[in-house]
Amino acid sequence: MNDNLELLKHIVLFKDFKENIEVLQKIAALFVERKARKGDVIIQEGKEGDELYIIKEGSVRVLKNTLQNEPYTVVLLSEDQHVFFGEIGLLLNDRRTATVAAEVDSTFLVTNRKKFQEFGEKEPLVALLITRQIAQILAKRLHKTNEDVVTLFSALVTEIDTSGSME
Repeated sequence: MNDNLELLKHIVLFKDFKENIEVLQKIAALFVERKARKGDVIIQEGKEGDELYIIKEGSVRVLKNTLQNEPYTVVLLSEDQHVFFGEIGLLLNDRRTATVAAEVDSTFLVTNRKKFQEFGEKEPLVALLITRQIAQILAKRLHKTNEDVVTLFSALVTEIDTSGSME
């Protein structure tokens, strides 16, 4: 349990509580450990999911499919980065936006929406601050996505202008 508390101190979702062991213990109680073997799919793009995963040991590959249904790697995540994935599942009953597969044998701390909502009933301020962190992360991603769309649009316009057509 102590190593889980140390891990949680480094997770940005819980940064408001890194000096508050009592709150971190309550947060840690939301999680169970889950193991995955190299190659195991943890999250499947397009399937519904409600779990948040924190990488305790190991690493994962985040994959998206192209329009031709070909997978490409978005990013590699590992334990030394103190990262998590699946956070949208704590907030929404929605389909997963990417596939996540274990690169090596890995261990995760896992919680789900139901546990998080029940926790929010008992600890509303703590849950609010965690939800704010998730909202900030999602807002940053949205901002980056908007910048990427503008960059792609500008490149397309430049290509059309220089070639005279889209062929």
